[in-house]
Amino acid sequence: MLKVGVIGAGSFGEKRAAAVQSSSNGKLIGIADADITRAKAVSAKLGVQHYRVDELLGEAHIDVVIICVPNKFHAPVTIAALSAGKHVLCEKPLARNAAEACRMVKAAEDSGMFLKTGANHRYFASVQQAFDIAKSGYIGEVISFNGRIGNDGERLKNSWFWDADVSGGGTMLDNGCHLLDIARWFMGNFVEAAGITSNLYWKDCDVEDTATGIFRTKDGRLATINSSWRQLSGYFHFEVNGRDGYITVDGRFDTHGGDNLYWQSRNEKGEIHSINYGQVRPNSYIAELQEFFADIEKGIEPKPSGRDGLEVTKMVEAIYKSSSNIVKI
Repeated sequence: MLKVGVIGAGSFGEKRAAAVQSSSNGKLIGIADADITRAKAVSAKLGVQHYRVDELLGEAHIDVVIICVPNKFHAPVTIAALSAGKHVLCEKPLARNAAEACRMVKAAEDSGMFLKTGANHRYFASVQQAFDIAKSGYIGEVISFNGRIGNDGERLKNSWFWDADVSGGGTMLDNGCHLLDIARWFMGNFVEAAGITSNLYWKDCDVEDTATGIFRTKDGRLATINSSWRQLSGYFHFEVNGRDGYITVDGRFDTHGGDNLYWQSRNEKGEIHSINYGQVRPNSYIAELQEFFADIEKGIEPKPSGRDGLEVTKMVEAIYKSSSNIVKI
């Protein structure tokens, strides 16, 4: 069983730590935070040891570190953990920008340790089933992807997410990255992009509160993704179109995403299949960790890897660059 430490005692750090305790192949050793008082509070709540960050990284018996700190600190803390001989799961987005992500990927390669990008939306039961259907060939070659994701932005108001220096970007980097990752998972790499961003609602925010990106693969297949901090809270929807059919995942209102799954093939005379996952207890964080721990034990590079996280960061950067060079009409 792998021994695990968590760096970052905020809401996501606590959530990740609790998921370790619920996993079957990981043991939570302790929690570290730059604010030792907060580390003490969360570690006491979970019944584990508290640490300063350097103390946790210096513990030789800790195998894996999960990093849940503000985006500005992803790169330095991840690189320090990898250099200390720890496998790392870094919460999404991997970094504020591609340059930071590149350094993180290189550190993983140099250290021989695994770096996994946090992407719990891949582990929704509906999304896993959608991926299995697509890979089975049921809808034929996937030729397009269309998705939207977001929340009303209230919980982020006046937080570090609004600070461009700390966050690196707004809604597309924060929650849009989930769909960017899923689009790559279904379609492969994208080579061209265009996009636009806006701050219509949260006007005092340094970063965008809504954004849209369009991406094209080398062979011309398209993905369109919209992300927002100014619409209904907790929505998550995407449609995958193939040459022979489609798959739709549709979730709303803080239901942990993907409540309903629909799929249809033109070869089945119009029959539409569906599954409602609304009553399924969410366990995406646990499933994600269990796969990560199993991959480490097997010596298999985890997915999404650090390099996958880097590619998503490049996609976000492409949207930001495109938005600053839009064509006037």
